[in-house]
Amino acid sequence: MPLVDEDGQSFKLGNYLDLSKAELVEKKLAKAISGLYKEDIELKQPDAILISHSHPDHYGLMPFVKSQIPLYLSEGCLELIKATYYFRGLDPIFKTVEIIENKKSFSIGDFKITPYMVDHSGFDAYAFLIEAEGKRVFYSGDFRGHGKKSSLFDRFIADPPGDIDYLIMEGTGIDGKPGYCEKEEELRDRLVTIFKEKRGLVFFACSSQNIDRISSLYSACRRSGRILVLDPYTVHLLDVLRKRAPSIPQFDFKDIRVFFTSDSNTRRLADDKILYKYKDSKFPYDEIEEKKDSLVVKPSYGIRNAFAKKGYIEGSTLIYSMWGGYFENEKPFWDEYGISPMYVHTSGHAGVDQLKKFASALNPTTIIPVHTMSPDKFPEYFGSKVRMLSDGKPTEL
Repeated sequence: MPLVDEDGQSFKLGNYLDLSKAELVEKKLAKAISGLYKEDIELKQPDAILISHSHPDHYGLMPFVKSQIPLYLSEGCLELIKATYYFRGLDPIFKTVEIIENKKSFSIGDFKITPYMVDHSGFDAYAFLIEAEGKRVFYSGDFRGHGKKSSLFDRFIADPPGDIDYLIMEGTGIDGKPGYCEKEEELRDRLVTIFKEKRGLVFFACSSQNIDRISSLYSACRRSGRILVLDPYTVHLLDVLRKRAPSIPQFDFKDIRVFFTSDSNTRRLADDKILYKYKDSKFPYDEIEEKKDSLVVKPSYGIRNAFAKKGYIEGSTLIYSMWGGYFENEKPFWDEYGISPMYVHTSGHAGVDQLKKFASALNPTTIIPVHTMSPDKFPEYFGSKVRMLSDGKPTEL
């Protein structure tokens, strides 16, 4: 699914759900893959779909796909996709689901596939080694080597699979300067310093699905003596992942409170009797007034508006921990209060140095760039091994 629409605004899937396969292809939102779509009733469907992780640019157009096609994905990825569909009011379209695990190979027809867990801002993310007819293709998925699971990157570099014919490698960070990626623990330490130095209310904006970042945020709050305030949507995402990752922050952890927002997500949880589960962690207005100098608040749309009505925005500090381009949609709100963000962020993607280490370790015959705005940069770093392909253009091993 595209991240932005034709006007550069955030892509809203709901505006496109009525499109036909032909319209999707005409608008260049999807490829004309035979048998993939619900409309392809008489055509043979693909044997499987592999999903690397739960970011919507990797699975967002699934509502258009035949629900009978088996999906292979991790447990954490599945839980986050199901939660996203739940909040959007979409039907869970998964009729056949196979859960993948790190380095446990499986077969689909003549293909042998081995998943490799990777360090990424997307929770429970994987790369794939795909083998058939004596050939070996490695798809990197989205990855990095400087997050909370950086040891995965280090171990992979030390002991990679060999004899790779094609490396299909993401290049989101290939535009960055060498060495530009700050480690997640360094980001956490910077937050501790800021939280101790600042007076008054602190807002911290990050993706609710960036579990590593929320874990860093909670750790920084604990180390600086602040209380972390989350919205019900974020709390519920963390809750559904509790079984998969018991150590990630939860609504019943010390110094985590839940502010019950007035928005569609909270109403959905209330209607389904889920919100009641978080009632003992509810953070009322009178406590906000009393403790606002020791709070760090993750500002959802509902929290932002509720706090504005109470006059809690003036004089506060905003820390922005996402790609700066996303801030443009929020800028008018914060400008109204004369607040400029402090950017404390590190990428969910590998930088140039990490891409080079990854490619060098695998030592493939051919490298195919994907997931990048600058594929032309690949030959600069990887030389004659690079094969540039246009979208939809097949190549043969």
